Amino acid sequence: INPLRGPREGGTLVTIRGENLGLDFREIQGNVKVAEVDCTPIREGYIPAEQIVCEMGRAEMSQYTGNVQVCVGVGACRPEFMAKSSKYYYFVIPRITRLKPSRGPVSGGTIVNITGSHLDAGSNVSVMFKDQPCTYLRRGGQWLTCRTHASPHGYGNISVSVSIDKAQLQKDLQFEYVEDPTITKIEPEWSIYSGHTPVTVTGTNLDIIQTPLIRAKYNNHETLNLCEVLSSTSMLCQVPELPISLARQQEAPEKPDEFGFKLDDVQSLMALNTTNFIYYPNPEFEPLSSSGVLELKPGSPIILKGRNFLPPTNTGNGKLNYTVMIGDKLCMLTVSETQLLCESPNLTGRHKVLARVGGIEFSPGVVHITSDSPLSSTAIIGIAAAGALLIFFIVVVLIAYKRKSRESDLTLKRLQMQMDNLESRVALECKEAFAELQTDIHELTSDLDGAGIPFLDYRTYTMRVLFPGIEEHPVLRDLEVPGYRQEQVEKGLKLFGQLINNKIFLLCFIRTLEAQRGFSMRDRGNVASLIMTVLQSKLEYATDVLKHLLSDLIDRNLESKNHPKLLLRR
Repeated sequence: INPLRGPREGGTLVTIRGENLGLDFREIQGNVKVAEVDCTPIREGYIPAEQIVCEMGRAEMSQYTGNVQVCVGVGACRPEFMAKSSKYYYFVIPRITRLKPSRGPVSGGTIVNITGSHLDAGSNVSVMFKDQPCTYLRRGGQWLTCRTHASPHGYGNISVSVSIDKAQLQKDLQFEYVEDPTITKIEPEWSIYSGHTPVTVTGTNLDIIQTPLIRAKYNNHETLNLCEVLSSTSMLCQVPELPISLARQQEAPEKPDEFGFKLDDVQSLMALNTTNFIYYPNPEFEPLSSSGVLELKPGSPIILKGRNFLPPTNTGNGKLNYTVMIGDKLCMLTVSETQLLCESPNLTGRHKVLARVGGIEFSPGVVHITSDSPLSSTAIIGIAAAGALLIFFIVVVLIAYKRKSRESDLTLKRLQMQMDNLESRVALECKEAFAELQTDIHELTSDLDGAGIPFLDYRTYTMRVLFPGIEEHPVLRDLEVPGYRQEQVEKGLKLFGQLINNKIFLLCFIRTLEAQRGFSMRDRGNVASLIMTVLQSKLEYATDVLKHLLSDLIDRNLESKNHPKLLLRR
């Protein structure tokens, strides 16, 4: 069954192939249904017993899919003479969304691509540019292409409509016909017989052409080559070869019978009357030597001889883009009428020489570059052997040095372990000696039975811990400031107290003090005691600050790689 999808509006020609589909057209006439919709058989498409072509009727919106039913016979349909397909036919709604490009030359020839959905449904598609058909080319599920014709209405926007069978696809699509491109200048106006030399073309509306081609015609033979559009006013083209027999050994310039451009369907530029384009004989190369192999020393130039290397154009000798490869290396060129001077790259050995210009590729032979070595083969072998021995000696020395370094590392680790064990034993002995010096608890008990344990009040204990040896510390006395400054001092102390309660400020304050070189250990103790006095009512906050300072101390100890046992020694 082909196709398997179509619009509900009908008009789709469905081709049904099978076996025993009747021996006469009358036997299947009026007996074909596709998805429960009557499909009218067409006599011209009927092949007895093999094929039925029928035209779909209109389907209702409630009908979506169904199989194909064919009943063979005249009159009422009998069940044994009815066939149903295993494949289903679907009703779809084709839609179009946009077209590209949206403009083209008034002479036509533009390949327009229309996108949408279900565009491959049905059997027949038609694209109209107003009242002018656009020649259908191909289509898929989401696209279809057609080729425009010359506009009978001249320049301007026109409406585009698409129909699939009897379904008219509704979308406000516009296509603009613009003025045909023009060519005002070609530079340079010459090439060689083999073509493939670049020319710059200047004109107008060049960017509306999809695939611009440059053409040459000679003796009823036409050749084409590609162009690359750079802007609306310029494009770069590769000149086509002149269809002339090289066996004739032409030595004189030749003008083509026609020279122009193939720009879609624009006929006015197929043959330009304003150009004097001319073709010159191809460059010819001579072999490098009679044997095909040229012996050279490093740095020596390679000279390629021949003729017609510089075409004698009207504006002086024309320049061609030559490329010479020595193996896979490019060489710098100096070009004259009969010679190409190639500065040999830094290579040795045998390498193929390959010259390219336009559409010509020629190999004049092979170069063999040999170096002038002042040493004999025996001396070279001796130097190589001495070098090998030197390398072997260096490797042996490195191995011995590495082994010695490993032994030193092991010795250092053993010494470190011994030092750690010694320090541990000393610490243990100190603990034991301290335990021996402690007073027996039972001796103290008898002394304390009568007098009691000498507890101190919190204020006295704290002052002795924080400020040892100072009986009357200023923190215990009232603020003694002259009256005219007392208010300012109290306000400053209150603000400083608020800053002390800010964790970020307090940490920064302590770190800044510790960074001072003149900040001694005694100064550190005094500042720490004063801060702890201030924070007596906020010991949780003070503990958090101490945890941060202890973390900083641990990090600095790890960075300096000190022994962990030295962390809290002071």
